[in-house]
Amino acid sequence: MKTKTTICLLATAALALTSYAASAQGRHGQGGAQAQDRAQVERGQKDFDRDRLRDRDRTTDPSRDRDRDQDRTHAPDNASFGDKGIYGSELMSVEERNQYREQLRLTESDPKAQTKFMAEHREKMQQRAKAKGKVLEDPPAAEQAE
Repeated sequence: MKTKTTICLLATAALALTSYAASAQGRHGQGGAQAQDRAQVERGQKDFDRDRLRDRDRTTDPSRDRDRDQDRTHAPDNASFGDKGIYGSELMSVEERNQYREQLRLTESDPKAQTKFMAEHREKMQQRAKAKGKVLEDPPAAEQAE
């Protein structure tokens, strides 16, 4: 009977020690997981702070955005937008040059239509130059080739 009791006590002690060891290891493992979670939260907080500072800089320094917008929407006064490539551009208004560019853009997929448009434009400019008593130079080589 004593042997049976001793074996039972030893088995119970072994089970108790095993469960105690498992629970201690679980606590230790959770501590590692908590450290990883904490590190991840800190990284996220750093990213959030960085983004917040960038947003603040954008909103508090309007000159940077204003300059960027101005560059996008306004050309310098001396910009000619390639007017030298337009035959008779000195006889055309700004609106006419813009219409000319738009018509070229619309006809760029049809070479025949583009050639016809450019020939009509050349005749029109020659008539306008003759009416004003001016002489136009020949169109640029690129325009003649098209």
